[in-house]
Amino acid sequence: MTLTEEQIANIKEQLFKQIEKFPDEQRESAKQHIEAMNPKEVEAFLKKNKMMAQQQTGKEPPSCIFCSIINGETPSYRIDENKSAVAVLDINPLSKAHSLIIAKKHETIEKLPASILSLAKKIAKKLKTKFRPEEVKIETSSVQGHGIVNIIPIYKNQKLEKKKAEEKQLQELQEKLRTKTREKKPKRIKSIEELPFAPVRIP
Repeated sequence: MTLTEEQIANIKEQLFKQIEKFPDEQRESAKQHIEAMNPKEVEAFLKKNKMMAQQQTGKEPPSCIFCSIINGETPSYRIDENKSAVAVLDINPLSKAHSLIIAKKHETIEKLPASILSLAKKIAKKLKTKFRPEEVKIETSSVQGHGIVNIIPIYKNQKLEKKKAEEKQLQELQEKLRTKTREKKPKRIKSIEELPFAPVRIP
């Protein structure tokens, strides 16, 4: 089903209403993610959350913006991940390189495995090495039932203030912080029999 512009606007409006009760620092971040969703991402988000039928009736559907980030349906700037969580840059950071650890499972922070905190500590260590802040705060919270960990660098003489980051800046930070995957080394040829050959054409 292809959604009309009016339907998309209506769905986004419903999602905006749902994040009104979010904590301030999470509400702005969620709002930016919703605004950035294109028609295909909105439709994929609805299908994933089984909300396509519900939105036609005008009922407010249950949703979780963080689940859509995990599933790749909402744009984000990923920098790392493990089996339990992904690490992304906050698009409305309190400070340079403010990052979020988002649990892959929709559970409260109390029920999440220790590997999530391990990823948070790994990112905090990387931020210290790359940007030399005076301190890095690790704060846990549960937003709309979804476990989140904030990694907030504290810089000397800089006030913590929520601001929308520019796309170019986020891309540069992502490039600096993203964990590079190791390329596989090409297999060494031990004999001529191992060389790949194209079929031979006989005239």
